[in-house]
Amino acid sequence: MLLFFSCHSPQKNSETGFETYYQPSHANGFYLEKKGDNKLLHIFNPWQGAENMELLYHLRPRERFHDSLPVNYIPVPVRRAVCLSTSHIAFIDCIGQAHTIAGVSGAGYITNPAILERLARGEVRDVGYETLLSCETIAVLQPDVVFAYGVNDEMAAVTGKLNGMGIRVVYLADYLEETVLGKAEYMVAVAAFYGLEDAAIDRFSDVAANYETIAGKARAAATQPKVIMNAPWRDTWYMPGADNYMNKLISDAGAQITGLRSGRNSTPLSLENAYIYAMQADYWLHPNAYRTLHELETADSRFARTPAFTSKKIYNNTRRLTPGGGSDFWESGAVHPDVVLKDLVRIFHPNIFPEHELVYYEQLQ
Repeated sequence: MLLFFSCHSPQKNSETGFETYYQPSHANGFYLEKKGDNKLLHIFNPWQGAENMELLYHLRPRERFHDSLPVNYIPVPVRRAVCLSTSHIAFIDCIGQAHTIAGVSGAGYITNPAILERLARGEVRDVGYETLLSCETIAVLQPDVVFAYGVNDEMAAVTGKLNGMGIRVVYLADYLEETVLGKAEYMVAVAAFYGLEDAAIDRFSDVAANYETIAGKARAAATQPKVIMNAPWRDTWYMPGADNYMNKLISDAGAQITGLRSGRNSTPLSLENAYIYAMQADYWLHPNAYRTLHELETADSRFARTPAFTSKKIYNNTRRLTPGGGSDFWESGAVHPDVVLKDLVRIFHPNIFPEHELVYYEQLQ
């Protein structure tokens, strides 16, 4: 993999003749170059903790592709793909290419109806999860590309094994973006593997414009309610950082998160400290796996004394949940941040979009 790493320097490459043809407006983790019909995808810092790292992927037209090329060369347009994240499924589906998906990771977390039907018919295979991926199953599928993500550099060992088997892996860093629009813009990066960038650019432009219109109305609201996020996990309550995409999303919806700390990563707090912030909040969002007020009260009786509990202003992103615990919030929500935002505005400011019915969120009863 070291063959594909270099310093982060998104400049025009005068030596190779490649020119930038797509510079994202919201995403920080990629850009696209081309020379003739050859394309080059630049991915920056693909996992947490990565610094000054760049991965280069050459997208070579299929008629001029041969297997002896290095593993960072991908034949395009892609005919068979493996997706290791549900967001990758959404990116491919939104450009009408879901039929090319041959393998997925964690079938129990997937909500896409077409993929579920094909899984049931055996046309799509589950290849395992994270570091427990079945490289042998992936090899049998003979994919043109495996779209991967890395929480840390542990995935490099799995990638190395796949590369050694001649399987081509592309890391996408969408989950590390600082805004939901930055995450959604990866639909353009994925579309490049299918020659459908123009369609993806048009679609993303519409989503971004709609998002900004909704956010503008929410920011102009007379009140900005306070919100407590998440719930305890093994006696620790994690709060999003001030630079986290979730804080930006809540702010765009016309509300404020309590208990914020600096930085992008989540901050662990004791239950006592988090409870203090909960007592200051008007709303409560994303209370882990809890879906009823009774479950919350049973977990900790103090929760029933919070303002959000007594006013029943607790919402979770579990309206479209799979039996295995997967939420469509993380799947199709990745390409519909405008709909996610509209849900939140409907929750915080019911009078702005009174006719809107919640898509990804549900109110705990």
